Amino acid sequence: MQSPAPPPAYEPLRPGDPALVGGYRVLARLRDGAVGDAGAGTVYVATTQSGLRLAIRRFPSRLADDPGFRSRLNARIAAVQRVRSPHLAAVFDGHADETGAWVATEHAPGPSLARAVAEAGALPVPAVRTLARSLAEALQALHDAGIAHGDVTASTVHLIGDGPRLDALGAPDPAGPPADDVPHLGRVALHAATGRYVRDDAAGLDACPDELRDPIARCLAGEPDRLADLDADAPGPGWLPSDVAALLPAYRAEPPGRDVPAAGTVPAARLGRSTRPIILPPAAPPPHGVFAAPPVTRPDLRRGR
Repeated sequence: MQSPAPPPAYEPLRPGDPALVGGYRVLARLRDGAVGDAGAGTVYVATTQSGLRLAIRRFPSRLADDPGFRSRLNARIAAVQRVRSPHLAAVFDGHADETGAWVATEHAPGPSLARAVAEAGALPVPAVRTLARSLAEALQALHDAGIAHGDVTASTVHLIGDGPRLDALGAPDPAGPPADDVPHLGRVALHAATGRYVRDDAAGLDACPDELRDPIARCLAGEPDRLADLDADAPGPGWLPSDVAALLPAYRAEPPGRDVPAAGTVPAARLGRSTRPIILPPAAPPPHGVFAAPPVTRPDLRRGR
């Protein structure tokens, strides 16, 4: 019997969704795009004039109307744009003012870890090792720049063919120092290894595979250097189990067409033509140099290096 097709990765835009955000053409909603706090906005897939896919997070007005939030978000965008890691979905653009607040990151064409585990269950031990080590490197790049992520969860991690991606923005206003990210990384690894959320770390460790229990326990205790004990290979073809890899084509598919007029569009019927809405053209491409910062050297997480 043929396996059922995976659910689509995108949802059609809804009435009131924008045609453009920051000059980028909005294509669809991301189905598992509730990044971190479910009340922190909507995530769309969008495109630049050159065809680069972006994930654009549009914050709700209850946040965007707060001048303090706007100031913190703009500062956060400026700081995080300078950070590079192979395992970060880099911040591409963003801005907050009286008209709204949004952030565009590189689109990672794969499911969130939360969705992957919900669909396929716990990851095999080698995949968990690769996941934890890759996320540790992504966090190290942020920490080397003095930046706490503040939102390391199964919803802010995406799994794609060449390795995990952590949403680089993180929390717009992290409550703790960079060291606070480490236990959260341990909980993400524990979730991947056991296939379930647990409120009690000890109970989760009881269900954890033996090979992973000690390094994850040390990470939960705030010892990031012990992740070197995982001895994981760099992500490569085949790092994902087949049932998770089967979800990837849906994220590479073309998003569904807009089936409702968006805010800022003109219904063509009013012009005596077909009923398809006219989408305003995208604005000019982003300014040269948005990716001009030099790459951050990949950190060596082994003790004493």
